[in-house]
Amino acid sequence: MINSLPTKFPLVLIILLAIFTFWIDKAVRQPSTEQGDYTHRDPDYIVENFSSLSVNHNNGLHQTLSAKKMSHYLDNDSTYLEQPRLINAQPGKPDMRVRADRASLTANSDDVFLNGNVKVIRHDKNDGETTLITSFLHVVPDDNFAKTDKSVTIIEANTIINSIGMEIDNNSQIIRLLSKVQFIHDKTR
Repeated sequence: MINSLPTKFPLVLIILLAIFTFWIDKAVRQPSTEQGDYTHRDPDYIVENFSSLSVNHNNGLHQTLSAKKMSHYLDNDSTYLEQPRLINAQPGKPDMRVRADRASLTANSDDVFLNGNVKVIRHDKNDGETTLITSFLHVVPDDNFAKTDKSVTIIEANTIINSIGMEIDNNSQIIRLLSKVQFIHDKTR
């Protein structure tokens, strides 16, 4: 056995070198964020008790956005909000209020993803309101479009509508309910 040690020494040395190379590679490699693991990333800035007002003078749209905390990440130009609140007000149109537990915005706010206790309230001209409740809502602000594949409850006056999945085209004022739609109309409400 001792006589075979000199012949096995190069093999042992190669195995040790391979293990050492693997260990060095793991030690210096940055953690991957491709799978949505943001726990190892550091934001380039954080703003607490954030609030902003945006005014479009062409159409009179006033937007107020506030959040308990906003974090921005430079690597993909994304923004994350904790407890976001949005108020849209435009002359001649009903006000709309949106809230959620969390939101993420892609670069240039092309896509907004609202998560956790999402509630949208639209006030009608004649003092009525429509409330939409869901756990997730994907909003495309430039297209005035929103959708979800989660369960949705819509409450308006004396009507309650439940559905799994929904698409809203705010330009055409069309709401598509995708599946398992239940409609309850109570005249006494």
